[in-house]
Amino acid sequence: MTLSISSATPENSVAYINGRVYTINNAQPWASGFIVSPDGRFTYIGGNDDIQNTAKELGLVTVDLKQRFVMPGIHDAHMHLLYSGMMLTSDVDIGMESTSETIAEEIQNGMCRCEYINARQDWVMAAMYSNPGFPNGVPDRKYLDEKFPDQPVVVVGGAGHSHFLNTEALKKAGYDLENEEDVQGGKFFRREDGSLTGELGETAATKAMIAMPKPSLAQVKRVLKTAIHAANKAGVTSCQEASANTLLLHALHELDQEGGLRMNVATHIVHGPEFIAHESKDTLHPLIQKAHEFRSQHVDTRFVKILLDGVPLPPLFTHCELDSDQKPNQDKLLVLDAAEAIKKYDSQGVTVKVHCTGHGATRMTLDAIEKARAANPNGPRHEVAHCSGVHDDEYARFRQLNVTAEMSPAEFFVHPFTANSEGLMDWNFRKMLNADVFLTIGSDWGATADPSLFGPVSRVVESVGNGSKERGGEALCRMLTLHGAMAVGADKEVGSIEVGKKANFIMLDKDLSLGDFDGATVLRTYFEGECVWDSEVS
Repeated sequence: MTLSISSATPENSVAYINGRVYTINNAQPWASGFIVSPDGRFTYIGGNDDIQNTAKELGLVTVDLKQRFVMPGIHDAHMHLLYSGMMLTSDVDIGMESTSETIAEEIQNGMCRCEYINARQDWVMAAMYSNPGFPNGVPDRKYLDEKFPDQPVVVVGGAGHSHFLNTEALKKAGYDLENEEDVQGGKFFRREDGSLTGELGETAATKAMIAMPKPSLAQVKRVLKTAIHAANKAGVTSCQEASANTLLLHALHELDQEGGLRMNVATHIVHGPEFIAHESKDTLHPLIQKAHEFRSQHVDTRFVKILLDGVPLPPLFTHCELDSDQKPNQDKLLVLDAAEAIKKYDSQGVTVKVHCTGHGATRMTLDAIEKARAANPNGPRHEVAHCSGVHDDEYARFRQLNVTAEMSPAEFFVHPFTANSEGLMDWNFRKMLNADVFLTIGSDWGATADPSLFGPVSRVVESVGNGSKERGGEALCRMLTLHGAMAVGADKEVGSIEVGKKANFIMLDKDLSLGDFDGATVLRTYFEGECVWDSEVS
């Protein structure tokens, strides 16, 4: 007779002891350790004695946490996994210091460093250019054309809201170099004779982003694995993908089916504008309606993304402000059907994340959500992304309308650049918390080089503490974990260390509950009980 052996039985659990475990569970805020089942769930949380007795009785493998600080895995409320992964592997990172004299050479040198060449079928995507590096702050395609006369080149700038193209890329994408017509929400930068300089703001880049060849599905899967590994290193075990498209959904679905997805991903499929998805609305809108076909164990597709306005960054200034009559500036809108779209998706139970950076865009979004809520009182909790431009009259409305204030990009919360923005960029945690607004935090990875949130949030600990009922560190830990899970309806499964929930947790060298974020290092990241990042071996 063959003896039946299984790794799924209780004696295959793992016991963790001697930790300082911050659970984010008000009923049991602290523990010394826990037991994780073979299928990656917490089955016991408590003191060392009880855990060690159980471990001895069942013969469990035991891990000594060595008094390290342990907390739930981070939920990043705003990431661009595909674009970040492409930049880490296939695209060209030239930094922000390039000039008119060096940009072409830096792109050439960067191409030599890329892991995968020809991922975009001979088109070159590079990032990030910065306008101050060019005479009078004006990039011109002539600076790229000399070294790239026949190869299309696209350089991203403006936190992803502007693109700088050489002549060949403009031609390949179908632009009329001499007489290109303006478009709603777009900004064409032109020479004195009216011809295109090659710099395109917001929806002006739509033709280029749709025309650019797409990487293969196999390549997308490779770069997603790279991006997710980098996110795991930063302690991230779940995220909201803020620019989901067809390729991304197919890749995530296959990765999950293959057992290779080490992150929970809430995919916000782009309703508009098209340039942010690199895909036409002709396929994006049908994708939203059949998104349920791509749902899987670690992929939740009940989300939509709308960019309502641009960014308050020079030389764009494409944010939708309020005019002298306190009305939103319609010329700055990137999507004209946002209110109708929000009402439709709300009726379908789909959460909408709306990019807003100007006072006008935020007001319009809250007005649209208010109308949707009147028609559907029990609809889903929607989100305003970024929240860097919120008029004083609007803070209370977030709470009244059950709207999540998603604060991102974290890197700019307190930053010399935004400090000199003359009030155009203000992530006001104190006002949000005083109005009892539900907050999440995102890196907006894709606009920053590193997805780690610890450095940026270290600069808002004091303001959060002054506005919150908890200490600043405790409140931020909650925003980074349980609030993120609640925002995507996953809080029964993740977001805190509780019996029955998935064992997604991180071990750090500092106690974040005390607000000690600055310089904190993730020592290990666990996803459903499996170590997916270990600083000692990675």
